[in-house]
Amino acid sequence: MEKYDLLDVPHLIYVMDPMCSWCYGFAPVLHRIKQEQKGKLNFKLVLGGLRANTEPMDAENVDKTKQHWQDVEQVTNQPFDYSFFDRTDFIYNTEPTCRAVITMRYLKPEAELEMAEKVQTAFYAGNNDVTNAAVLAEIASTFGIEEDAFLEKFSSEDMLAKTQQDFVIARHLQAVAFPSIYILNGHEVNLLSRGYRTYEAMSKLIENALEQINQQFK
Repeated sequence: MEKYDLLDVPHLIYVMDPMCSWCYGFAPVLHRIKQEQKGKLNFKLVLGGLRANTEPMDAENVDKTKQHWQDVEQVTNQPFDYSFFDRTDFIYNTEPTCRAVITMRYLKPEAELEMAEKVQTAFYAGNNDVTNAAVLAEIASTFGIEEDAFLEKFSSEDMLAKTQQDFVIARHLQAVAFPSIYILNGHEVNLLSRGYRTYEAMSKLIENALEQINQQFK
């Protein structure tokens, strides 16, 4: 597992859910920022647990979800496969996808964020049922993880508990909407952004936050 020295350099904490449409829209922004801030910021991913539904989507939820997708597509140009809405009795439970990303955190830490991105793409652009463990294992295999090894870890009591721990952290941070971005500097955590932002807006927020942190040490 990747070790984080919280007193070393500032951390960007990204609270998200792989089945959050605005997080999917934000993925290219976050990916670019992560590349550009390498060495300046450490990144910590927290899975928020958007929905833990146990009942199939009703007509009202289908309409609301479709509207969210259309809004995200219009703003971000991310591709969506609307044939998803031809599914019947789909249970929109995001816990398995969150647990899959956390499982990757422990099997191959450097691929954690990319796993989240691939799950997003598989769901939104590919209409894959990412609540299905076999589908998640297939995605994990693209990172060189044996499907059986992934499924064993994914199904363990340990990963179930670790996933709930992430959900608790998200609630502790008061991440009431996703994506949420925080700056951690030493023992101080500050909300940087809540909801979708463009790369330019996000980059400016980070630049200002880092400048304030640097001023503290002058």
